[in-house]
Amino acid sequence: MSRLLTLLHTRLALRTTAIILLIVGLLGVAFLLLAVHFRAQSVHQEQQARLEGLLTTVERTAQIACFLNGEELARELADGLLSNDIVHAVRIESLDGKLLVGRGGPIESPSDALFTREISSPFEPGTSLCRLIIDPDQHYIDGLVGQASRFVGGALLLQLLGIGFCVVLVVVRYVTRPITGLSQRLRALEAETGQKLQAPRGNRDDEIGQLVNSVNAMIDNLVQSLDAERCLRLEREVEERRYRAIFDNVETGIFEVDDDGAIRVANPAFRRLFKLPAKRDLNCHPIDFATLVDPEGTFGASPATVAAGGRGQQWEVALGDEEPRRWVNLVLNPLEAGRLQGVAHDVTARKRAADAAEQLAVTDPLTGLGNRRGFDRRLAVMGRHHRLYPDRCHALVLLDFDHFKQINDTHGHHAGDRVLRHVGGELAVLLRQRDYVARLGGDEFVLLLEGCGRREEVEALLERFVAGLQTPIELESGVAVTIGVSIGVALLGVDTEEPQQALLLADRAMYAAKRAGRNTWRFHTPEGNG
Repeated sequence: MSRLLTLLHTRLALRTTAIILLIVGLLGVAFLLLAVHFRAQSVHQEQQARLEGLLTTVERTAQIACFLNGEELARELADGLLSNDIVHAVRIESLDGKLLVGRGGPIESPSDALFTREISSPFEPGTSLCRLIIDPDQHYIDGLVGQASRFVGGALLLQLLGIGFCVVLVVVRYVTRPITGLSQRLRALEAETGQKLQAPRGNRDDEIGQLVNSVNAMIDNLVQSLDAERCLRLEREVEERRYRAIFDNVETGIFEVDDDGAIRVANPAFRRLFKLPAKRDLNCHPIDFATLVDPEGTFGASPATVAAGGRGQQWEVALGDEEPRRWVNLVLNPLEAGRLQGVAHDVTARKRAADAAEQLAVTDPLTGLGNRRGFDRRLAVMGRHHRLYPDRCHALVLLDFDHFKQINDTHGHHAGDRVLRHVGGELAVLLRQRDYVARLGGDEFVLLLEGCGRREEVEALLERFVAGLQTPIELESGVAVTIGVSIGVALLGVDTEEPQQALLLADRAMYAAKRAGRNTWRFHTPEGNG
């Protein structure tokens, strides 16, 4: 049973045949019942008409028998009626119910099924003499009805079966067989080569032919799609080879990061830049991006922020703790869902060049100390620091060397430059690492002593410096010279709260030292006389 259900589910011809036979069967049963019913009525009507004809035939004889009251004639009449298969019993009785003659078996039919006729006088048609009653043979009549019904039913059944068989043949021949053939040819069709289906003969213009045309149109679209896909695949292979050549040989580090911040792909340049083993499989053993490029978490960028923002980010990081440090520029961009692509450039040379240029811009080329620009920047930094921490004081010391012009005039500018380099070195040795010394121009120098707010500390430093100047400076010509210095001091946080005002006050104090006889120092005083 299950196999039959499977065949019905998978075979269109079998399923169509079963449905057609079921419909034909249901219609056949309905038509058969109707045909039998109408045939039975027809047979009954025919027998009734036959009985009516018999009554009409014997009516004249019955009139004479009833008029003469002749039992012998009535008996012959009844026997003549009984000779017909359709008659079961015959009774002739008077109007008052007196039986004149009764032939055959007892009357079995109900009163409404009996055939009764009033027999009138042969001479007086309006006067009834007796009553002729015929009981039809119901068994005989039912047999005739059954015989007629069986014949009609058989004929109709054969007709319906023939119609159903012809319909099934037509469906199989013109519908299911062409579709089955198309299915088999379609299964063996090599669509990628452009091979087409051929419509069955006789179906080129009907629905099956339209189906074949639609399949062929789909094959054309498939071939076009395959050709386009093949071209795209070839282009992709070329691009992949080109990308792989660039990826493997470019000096720029290229890498990919997943959503968890793990580096999954890296080219040889990236591995060399970050000193990764060339044979390490990053897919199996990934490296955390943040741990590799920013172990201390100082620059605050991560793959998660790039993925969340949907925009690329760029930053520079220093690698390692050794000096000089190496600098790398990193660019990270979203590539696709769950992947980011990054580029790493070694910018150490550029960074060093930029630092050197920056240092050169704020350095005095003669002494190697800070210049005017460097001093202005450092003074601004000190001012911001003082505004953040107003309780912490700083010293600003201005120096101008005495009679320096005489050295230039007497021994030449080379000698003056040697003296300036010498005093610059002396100042650099005396200062702490957090302090700052700059040459503002000519023989004018300035010191910024950070966190130095007591006069005693400043005086101790100046005493050592002035004492060191007492040692003669030997020139290239072999001549030894000595030089003095006039120094002015102002305290930021004590004398004033403004850095530029402190510079002005130190300048005034320096001129007070010159007036006091030179080669000495003066602190700013409210009276302004040092």
